[in-house]
Amino acid sequence: MSIQTHIYKHLKQHTISKKSIGTGLFEAYQARLSDNKLVFIKYQSTANEQLIHEGYELTLLGKTIHTPKVLGSCRHCLILEWIETAPNPNLQTQIGLELGRLHKNTQAYFGFGFDNKIGQTPQPNAVNQNICNWTEFYWQYRLLHQIEIACQNALLSQKERQQLLKIENILPKLFDDDIQPVLLHGDLWSGNVLSGKNHPYFIDTASYYGHSEMDFALTFMFGGFSQDFYHAYQTINPFKPGFDERKPLYTLYHYLNHLNLFGGSYHSRVMECANRLYSN
Repeated sequence: MSIQTHIYKHLKQHTISKKSIGTGLFEAYQARLSDNKLVFIKYQSTANEQLIHEGYELTLLGKTIHTPKVLGSCRHCLILEWIETAPNPNLQTQIGLELGRLHKNTQAYFGFGFDNKIGQTPQPNAVNQNICNWTEFYWQYRLLHQIEIACQNALLSQKERQQLLKIENILPKLFDDDIQPVLLHGDLWSGNVLSGKNHPYFIDTASYYGHSEMDFALTFMFGGFSQDFYHAYQTINPFKPGFDERKPLYTLYHYLNHLNLFGGSYHSRVMECANRLYSN
């Protein structure tokens, strides 16, 4: 089924024109419809649930913060409203405030109702496991999962694997017992926030319920967020004691994921995070 056919199936509009937009993981297009509206469409020829899941996540987050409106989704495509970007001098403050509001959404257990992906790496979410301990969830379903993938791909030696496995013993020292599961964006870096004229739009989620501090890891790694962002967030959710000590623990997950996605150029970053944890 063609992209135009998918658009008509979901929106009952013919496609007047479309142009490719490079996003990397999927085919992506801007399409102009017969009612003269623009839409954004992600497309994949291989049918799976990934774009359905992304549509669900955007709709869920969109109940609290600004996300593009989901116009249709299926096993081949995700259709979103087109967002016109524009300069916004208050963007950083607005991102911080919206993220703070997002993290007010809680549930009883860590994880999510389905497994999803972080980039193209499978991200298991303890479906139906009812895990209420963050230490258990973060080790079993985040760090250990990524470590084992890296070993399977021969990106870590057995000696390095044993070194990383010792981190499990450090976790109880870094985590309080009262960490609550909050709704996360899950893949928050500057490229996944669009600057709208009046407010930001959050895109390309990898959501689940986890520790709020997880959503800051990529902001530390790749920048693009000013002090206005962190300050605005803390007017809603002040950082807890030990926040700085936990930074390498949370960036470790994403450096492991980047190691698995992009190879050995991230190896030194993984081991640097581990060494920082041992020295704390």
